[in-house]
Amino acid sequence: MMAITHAAIAAAGTSLILGTASPFNLGLAVLGSQLPDLDTSTSLIGQILFPISHWIEDRFPHRTITHSLLATGFIAICSVLVGYYLLGNIWGLIALPLGHLLSCFSDCFTRQGVQLFYPYPAWAISVSNPRRRLKTGSAAELWVLAAATALLIVGFNLANDGGITQKVSQQLGLKDGLIEVYNEKAASHHVYAEIKGVKASDRSSVEGKFLILGTEGSEFIVTDGEGVYKTNEQIIPSKLNTTVGETATTVIQTLTFDDEDAISQLQQLNNSYQNAAIYLTGNLTIDFPEEVKIKIEPEEYTVIELTGSSLKLRWCPIEEALTYLKDQYAIGTLTAKIITPKP
Repeated sequence: MMAITHAAIAAAGTSLILGTASPFNLGLAVLGSQLPDLDTSTSLIGQILFPISHWIEDRFPHRTITHSLLATGFIAICSVLVGYYLLGNIWGLIALPLGHLLSCFSDCFTRQGVQLFYPYPAWAISVSNPRRRLKTGSAAELWVLAAATALLIVGFNLANDGGITQKVSQQLGLKDGLIEVYNEKAASHHVYAEIKGVKASDRSSVEGKFLILGTEGSEFIVTDGEGVYKTNEQIIPSKLNTTVGETATTVIQTLTFDDEDAISQLQQLNNSYQNAAIYLTGNLTIDFPEEVKIKIEPEEYTVIELTGSSLKLRWCPIEEALTYLKDQYAIGTLTAKIITPKP
């Protein structure tokens, strides 16, 4: 029974602390929660790994070395090394020692407690009255299991909606947390801004879901599929939060023009990513600026701007760039942000 409770506490705590609903991370946390009981051959993990548990059992008292911060530190070092050399990410396995730590901490609320600071022989116990401590299989443990399960469900929902960072940022009106969510998820998912507010031009109401293309300072560049907007410039939000959408990949590609036909490279790029949304940023010097007639959309972000023979693009959809650069020879560099698939 206690093994299940430990697993639920570790999974819930890991989900909330790391802001994850990943089965891999939660599985590591559950595994870590069982490791303290390697010091007894009667536990579930002790029976599975009997040679190891039997060896530990013969040498160390129950709830000492394997239930200590020393053991958590050892597991953390091993996890970091394996993560670094095999996964290329030192935090890739951090859920394993976190699950172990949460399990050891939860055992401090049981009747026996644990020697959390082993080899110092002091028992870490939550309350001095033994009657107020948890007993395996008791009604109190069932309540703890129910609470841990509820927290795990909360953790899943928070993780799928951007995590605690976003929720706190929403309540406090802070953009830093929302930008952090975007930076973390944008490489692998579509990330949307759910905005309620007004247009800066005429104060008409705005309420909808916009794909986030990027950030400028503490503001988002977003699109509804028709126009491009910047928060607190074209759209003044009274409420804004981010949601993580479907899986997507983002590729950055640099295009260099050396007094050559601009359309050729852009068309080739467009054909190579037919199911992608492509946005261009950069500066080009063109031969025939007088032929470029830019349509001004006062309600939208300025994605293309002409000054003399210099054409400046910022988050310009490739379809729009193809229209303006027809029959133009260009010198300069553009950066293409390619989001596949197109939302």
